[in-house]
Amino acid sequence: MKICKENYVSQLRLHNGKALEFFLMEQEERLISIIRKHLFTLPHLQQECLLDTITCIWNHIDSFQYGNEFGSWIGTVARYRCLELLRTHQEEATIPWLIEKEIAEEKEMMISCLNPQEQEIFSRFYTGAPFEAADQKSGGNIYRNMYDLLNRIDTDIFEYEKEHMTPEEKEWLHQQMKFFQKEKKHRFSLKKYFGICFQKAAFMNC
Repeated sequence: MKICKENYVSQLRLHNGKALEFFLMEQEERLISIIRKHLFTLPHLQQECLLDTITCIWNHIDSFQYGNEFGSWIGTVARYRCLELLRTHQEEATIPWLIEKEIAEEKEMMISCLNPQEQEIFSRFYTGAPFEAADQKSGGNIYRNMYDLLNRIDTDIFEYEKEHMTPEEKEWLHQQMKFFQKEKKHRFSLKKYFGICFQKAAFMNC
């Protein structure tokens, strides 16, 4: 099957590797634009965040709800992964208070799209606080995980000034994709794959 703009999302749901490759060609620079903006204080984590975002999109593609804008959902996933990395690596920054401010402002912007009940669900997913299955419902929707809830948060990816990846960065990413296509097996973990590739890249840069 030829992968195109009209079918690549449905093919991603089937974990079609060619659809993932097409997705990267379509969206990689939009994703890196979001990541660079939100991780400007931690530039050494931007590439890791890109891989992490791609992994989460691949692993949680079933959370995307048809009828919503796919670009908005993947943009929100990228913003959320940035938020997680900022929170995890806050102490690494030379100006920790700046990251703390970024976390607070970004979190507030994200939950502003949600109703009070959804804001509570977001907070519980974000902090890992336990709650009953009945508490994961809001307005007829059931949110199994954070990625379900991210459908409710709007992100206009075209509001971000598009940044370009260098030829070397693109080549590195596409080489990983080629390797993935050769090595993938039934139920192959993309997260594990990218983790291996990231370790190799870190070793090569030593």
